Amino acid sequence: MKLIDYYYLIKPIVPRRIQLLLRRAIAAHKRKSTTDFWPISPRAAQAPSAWRGWPENKKFAFILRHDVDTALGLKSCLNLMSIEKKLNFKSSFNFVAEDYFIPPSLRQSLIESGFEVAIHGLKHDGKLFINRKRFEIQARRINNYLKEWGAVGFASPSMLRNFEWTTDLDIEYGCSTFDTDPFEPQSEGMNTIFPFSVINKITDRRYVELPYTLPQDHCLFIILIEKDNEIWKKKLDWIAENGGMALLNTHPDYMNFKETPCSLEQYPVNYYIDLLEYIETKYGGQYWHVLPRELARFWKSSMLEDGNFIVTPGAQYAKLKQQDYWPKQKQMATAPGVKIWIDLDNTPHVPFFIPIIRELERRGHQVVLTARDAFQVCELAEEKGLQYIKIGHHYGKNPFMKVFGLLWRSAQLMPFCLHQRPRLALSHGSRSQTLLCNLLRLPTVEINDYEHARTIPLARPRWQIVPEALLCEKLYTKPKRVRYYRGIKEDVYVPEFKPDLSLREELRLGYDEMVITVRPPANEAHYYNPESDLLLVALMSRICRTPRVRAVLLPRTHQQEMTLRTDYPGWFKDGKTIIPPRAVNGLDLIWLSDFVVSGGGTMNREAASLGVPVYSIFRGKTGAVDRRLEQEGRLTLIGSAEEISTRIQFTRKDSSRPPDNKTRPALDDIVNYIEEIIQTERVRSHRREAAIEAE
Repeated sequence: MKLIDYYYLIKPIVPRRIQLLLRRAIAAHKRKSTTDFWPISPRAAQAPSAWRGWPENKKFAFILRHDVDTALGLKSCLNLMSIEKKLNFKSSFNFVAEDYFIPPSLRQSLIESGFEVAIHGLKHDGKLFINRKRFEIQARRINNYLKEWGAVGFASPSMLRNFEWTTDLDIEYGCSTFDTDPFEPQSEGMNTIFPFSVINKITDRRYVELPYTLPQDHCLFIILIEKDNEIWKKKLDWIAENGGMALLNTHPDYMNFKETPCSLEQYPVNYYIDLLEYIETKYGGQYWHVLPRELARFWKSSMLEDGNFIVTPGAQYAKLKQQDYWPKQKQMATAPGVKIWIDLDNTPHVPFFIPIIRELERRGHQVVLTARDAFQVCELAEEKGLQYIKIGHHYGKNPFMKVFGLLWRSAQLMPFCLHQRPRLALSHGSRSQTLLCNLLRLPTVEINDYEHARTIPLARPRWQIVPEALLCEKLYTKPKRVRYYRGIKEDVYVPEFKPDLSLREELRLGYDEMVITVRPPANEAHYYNPESDLLLVALMSRICRTPRVRAVLLPRTHQQEMTLRTDYPGWFKDGKTIIPPRAVNGLDLIWLSDFVVSGGGTMNREAASLGVPVYSIFRGKTGAVDRRLEQEGRLTLIGSAEEISTRIQFTRKDSSRPPDNKTRPALDDIVNYIEEIIQTERVRSHRREAAIEAE
């Protein structure tokens, strides 16, 4: 191994701050002796002998790419894309395939917006080129991702490279070099501001290499601690003068998009914005701005034989079968059948899990159920024909009793768990189940759609499956164990909805009356804000004084119903407000309503999924899903009593429109992720058992 390989072996045990301080000290010392060839190496301006110029007679080429090193950078990709779109630029986003989860919807969004995605290695650990056999194994996996993503570019982490080996990759271009950069681990520059071709003379495999020619942002602002972007502008002007390719590689991981002080490893995003504005102001119409793949295809078609090129010596390849290391493509069912334990903790979990249970059983898994005797969980589960064991109940809003109830129900669940011996525990936020399974070292999966929910550390799940709207939110599970599904959780079961037209008659609601379904706030939840009650009172007052309007009120508990009847008897006078005498299907009630007003989350999102107008009087911390629905015009957030009158429209909805029953991707996404987790945990368990046997 080379010295640099030993560095990457010990790097994980060196604290990040110490790494950074050491790199800064080394770079400051090295900078004194590199002024003759950094940031500008005069030799790099030499054009290829057969060079005929850029398309459309442009003065120079301008390419943007972004290496996304961490999950933190992943969260900023859409912000960065939005900035570039606003300024009429486009770029390639290069992702580390196995260090963090990359939602397919994010890749799709980038591509549909005219951007590009590429591979930035499997892991950002500097070990890709340690030995030939390791590389061959990883190359097969990289090729699998390239095919799955429809990508044609590869950027090696830390700019480490081996031209000969890289020809094994199914790529059209590489981005693992630079014209000059003495501060990189593998610091030998290519001394050209033009692309060049890499050709393996034995296999005749080839690709176009696109070296970055403007200093990387991390080097410039984090390592060298530059306080402005003048070096970028100076180098850009020099490249433009010499008719080369200005290729800039930046990292959303290190950009500060907020108006707050930068951390040790951040720089203001305005440095980047200012450069884009500078190039357009000074060189508008003079540069050829395309995606990396477009430039590579131009170079291949016009300069492959006559331009710059590197011919590798070739090598003898180890004969490894692809299927021994990575499947050619994922099948629908990736995991053999196992027993999965689902705990129904709250009323909305019943309709949500029914399609998931059906699909898991269809794929060969066995599902066992427990249910908490709280709200209307058990009543609704029985109505839906679910076979479950009733264990535990709700302990009210007193914080002490909540903690006691959490611990006590975990203890109550233990005999069931020990008897059933499930391989995976699944819930939509059952803290008792998660706490017990963590103690028993049983893998836990929590499906969740509200990022502000709190729990004690021992009750945090190993895996989380959340809506893609939470992509930029901080969750309490490690990023590599978070999976993002498309849409919202209500998309799992709403497509199966068939209206029960008899409910209107059962509730004695006239066809000539406006019907408003009202869900009071969850006043026993930890996120409860009393402001929601003030909005509820203002709403009900408006309903009561508006003729030919009826309210269907859905209290969360019997105690809440008694309190409302006692405190506000006028609401119920002459049948103005009714409370259904039994647990009714919430979707049926929403569908017959002209609009919905709710102090919670699920009913709001069910209405949004059905296309029924909905207003939220929830005054806790607004979740990312609700913010997304508001942006899409599917939900209106009410912030004050005044807005009850100004923003809520008392109008009848179009009752002739049928429900939208089109298939949505949420169900398949969730079940596929569950199976992926089962397979991952199976491998992890086998490795642990092998390690114990080895001892």
